[in-house]
Amino acid sequence: MSYRVGIDVGGTFTDLVLIDEETGRIYTSKSSSTPGAPIGGVMAVIDKLEQPKAGIEVLVHGTTVGTNALLERKGAATALITTRGFRDVIFIQRMNRKHHYDLKWDKPVPLTERQFCFEVGERINYKGEVVQGLDEDEARRVIGEIKALGPEAIAVALLFAYANPVHELRLRELIQEVYPEAAVSLSHEVYPRWREYDRMSTTIADAYLKPLVSRYMSNVAGGLRAHGVNASFLIMKSNGGVEDHESAAHKPVDLLMSGPVGGVLSAIHLGRLTNRANLVAVDMGGTSFDVSLIANGVANRTTEFELEWGLPICAPMIDVRSIGAGGGSLAWIDKGGLLRVGPQSAGARPGPACYGRGGAEATVTDANLVLGRLNPNYFLGGEMSLDVEAARTAVAAVAQRVGMDTVETAQVIVDLVNHNMVNAIRLVSIDRGLDPRDFTLVSFGGAGSLHAMSLAEIIGMREVLVPIHQGVFSALGLTIADMRVDESQTAAMRSDLLRADHVNEVLERLTGRAAAKLASEGYRGSPALEAVIEMRYLGQNYGIDIPVPYVLGRPLGEEDLQAILQSFHRSHEGLYGYTIPDEVIEFVNFKATAVGHIPPPSIGKRQPGAAARPKQIRRVYLKEVKGWADCPIFDRESLPVGFQMQGPSVIEEAMSTTLLLPGQTLRVDDYGNLLVRTSVA
Repeated sequence: MSYRVGIDVGGTFTDLVLIDEETGRIYTSKSSSTPGAPIGGVMAVIDKLEQPKAGIEVLVHGTTVGTNALLERKGAATALITTRGFRDVIFIQRMNRKHHYDLKWDKPVPLTERQFCFEVGERINYKGEVVQGLDEDEARRVIGEIKALGPEAIAVALLFAYANPVHELRLRELIQEVYPEAAVSLSHEVYPRWREYDRMSTTIADAYLKPLVSRYMSNVAGGLRAHGVNASFLIMKSNGGVEDHESAAHKPVDLLMSGPVGGVLSAIHLGRLTNRANLVAVDMGGTSFDVSLIANGVANRTTEFELEWGLPICAPMIDVRSIGAGGGSLAWIDKGGLLRVGPQSAGARPGPACYGRGGAEATVTDANLVLGRLNPNYFLGGEMSLDVEAARTAVAAVAQRVGMDTVETAQVIVDLVNHNMVNAIRLVSIDRGLDPRDFTLVSFGGAGSLHAMSLAEIIGMREVLVPIHQGVFSALGLTIADMRVDESQTAAMRSDLLRADHVNEVLERLTGRAAAKLASEGYRGSPALEAVIEMRYLGQNYGIDIPVPYVLGRPLGEEDLQAILQSFHRSHEGLYGYTIPDEVIEFVNFKATAVGHIPPPSIGKRQPGAAARPKQIRRVYLKEVKGWADCPIFDRESLPVGFQMQGPSVIEEAMSTTLLLPGQTLRVDDYGNLLVRTSVA
C-alpha cells in the first residue's frame, strides 16, 4: 500500500488526486476550500476518500497563498536596505506609463513604504570588485532603527550584489545579531541578475511573503502530522518542479504559479499520450481562468510576472496567464449602465447564489443553472444540491437593471465571460503570431467544459480535448511533476573577447549549484542538467535564450562556442527576420536547470463497452437555435471507447459538466478522453 497524492487548493474548491502506486488506480475527490484555515479543506478531501492515511508516502501541494497575499496586499510589513543613494529606485520605477495621456493615473504602489527604506555605505562595481567596504557601524544603527519600527521582514538589495554578494551576506549576519526575529531576503539569492529595479522589486516581494508562507507551510505540515499523515510533504513551484515544503518557505517568490502549473503538466502528459504536441490548456475553476500554450510538447516559460502594471516579480515559471473569470465570477453593472462579468468573485464563501450559503449576487454558475446546462441534483456528483430559484432570483435582479428578461440576461452573462476568456487565449496565441487552428484546446477545471466548445468556435479552433479527471486535472499534474531547480546569474561577456574558460567557470558553478540543491531537496538519482545563455547583439536591450550543450565535468571548447554563436544568429533571424553577422554578440545571463525525473502514473487504455443511452432528456437554452432545445443527458462513465454522437447534448460527471453544441461531433478515445470536432472549417 503506497499512495502518491496531489492536492490543489483553489479559491472555491480543494481538489485531490490519489494514485495507488502498486495498482496504478486513480482516486479523486473535491471539497469546498476553507480560506481561513486551509488545513480544513485539505483534510476534508483526504477524509472523503476513506483510504488509509498511513499509506500516503508523498503528498504534493499546489497553493495560491502567495499569489493571493500579493493581490490582496496581505503580506508582512517589509523594510529595505540598499546602497546609499539608491533607496528611491523602488519608487522611481521605470520611465514609462500605463496610460500616456491620463493625468490622473498614478504609478503602482510598491510593497514597502518609504519610511521603511534605509541606506548603508558600501559599494561594489560591476566587475564584483569592492570599491567601498560595508560600514558595519552604520549597518547596525540602521538595523536597530528597523527593529524599532517593527516590520517582520527585511529585503537586502545592494548594487551589483549579483557580481559579489559579500556585503549582503555580512548584512544578514548583522541582522541576525541585532534583529534575529526578522525574516531576511537577499537579492543575490532571490534574483542574481542585472536590472536594479527588477531585482529590488523581486527581493521585496520575497521578503513580503516569507513570514506568511513560512507560517502556512508550518501549519499545513503540522496539521497533516496531527491527522496521521506522515508523508513527504512537497510543494509545487512556478517552474513546474516540486521541492520540500521547508525549502519552499525559504524562497516564496518561486510559488506564485504553484496551483495553475499543475494543469499545464497534466496537459503535456496528455498530449504525449494522444500524440498532440500543440495545445492550448485552459483551466476554468470557481474564481479564475488560467491559460497556457504548449508548442511542440513544451510549455512556454518566462521570468516576467507583474503583480500590477509596472511592479515586476522575476522568477522562473511556466507562462500561465490568469484572469478573473470563473464559475463564481460576479455579474455587475458599471457606471455607464453596461453589464460586466468579473473579475470579482463570490469565492468559496458565500459562493454563487445557487449554493445557498448566503450569496445573493448573480454569478456565471447561476447563469448556467438558469440556462439548464447544470443539473441541480448532480453537482459534485450529488453531494451538493443547487437552488434553481435562488439562481433565477439573482439573475432576474440583474435583468431588471439592464431591461432584459431573465433567460436572455443569463445568456449574455455567459457570452461576456466567454469573450473575456477568448481574449486571454488570444494573448498566448494570436498576439504571438500563432494560429489557433494549429492547436487543440484542452479544457479542464470544474467549469471549463461548459464553455470550452463556445471558446473554440469563437476563436476558430478545430478540436477540443476534454480529459479524464477534468475536474481535478491540476491536482493530477501535481502527482506527475518532476523535481526541478533553476539557477541563474548575470555574467557579461563579449564575443570579440570571449574565452571558453570564463564561460565554463560560470556554467560549472551554476549547474553544480542546481544539482546540489536538488540533492538537498531529497532527489537521490542522477539529474538531467540543462544550460542556457541569454544573448543579444551589442547595443540591444533584450536577449534571446540559446540552449548550450554543456555537460557537468566536460567543458566547452572553442568549436562549441562558435556553434553557440551561430545558433544565436539563426534564432535572431527566425524571430526578427534578419541577422548582423559581423556584430559583436553579448552574453548577458547564464541559466542552469537540474531536473530529477519522477515516473508519471500509468494511464491505461480502456476496453470498448456497450452502446451508451442518455439517462434523461433536459431542456437547455441554446443561442445557436435561438431558444430551448431538448438535449440528451449522458453520464460520462457510461460512454464506451469509440462512442460518437452529434451535438447538442450534455455529458455529466461527478466534478464537471461538458456542453456539446449543435454542429459539433464528439468521440471517446482509447483513454476515455472526449474529442470534440467543432464546426470550424
